[in-house]
Amino acid sequence: MMKNAVYAGSFDPITLGHIEVIEKSHKLFDHLYVVIAQNTQKKGLFTVAERQRQIATAVARFENVSVVVSDRLTVQAAQELQAQYLIRGGVRGNVDLESEMAIAELNSTLDESIQTLFIPASSQTRAISSSMIKEIASFGGDVTQFVPQTLFKILNESLRNKNK
Repeated sequence: MMKNAVYAGSFDPITLGHIEVIEKSHKLFDHLYVVIAQNTQKKGLFTVAERQRQIATAVARFENVSVVVSDRLTVQAAQELQAQYLIRGGVRGNVDLESEMAIAELNSTLDESIQTLFIPASSQTRAISSSMIKEIASFGGDVTQFVPQTLFKILNESLRNKNK
């Protein structure tokens, strides 16, 4: 049986921390699905289609990684994609760990056959969040060390247009 995993998030924008988790995870599975999930608590900077293109460009070097969009629960997306694992990588501290553990427990309740795995990012990328990047970039700050090169220009243009 193939081992498939889902790495879900809003990825608005995708960060080097996300890319690092993808790079570590794709080696462990036959296929890794990067699932752009809707977060009802966040207002997106980029459309889902823009995020899908940005992520696909950033992960193109990984042959066993696909980028898909889902408007369902992450567990439901995993079931549809025949994934046995959920990858979580946004654990930046104790508060995040508590939240991620609660999510993992709820997901296990929804489908006990799907396991959640935590893949930590390195100390260089652990603190990076999409929200922080948008904040820095909206004030004209340099975010080149936090996002893929292909995204830097797009991010600045999008924020400039939004702030007009």
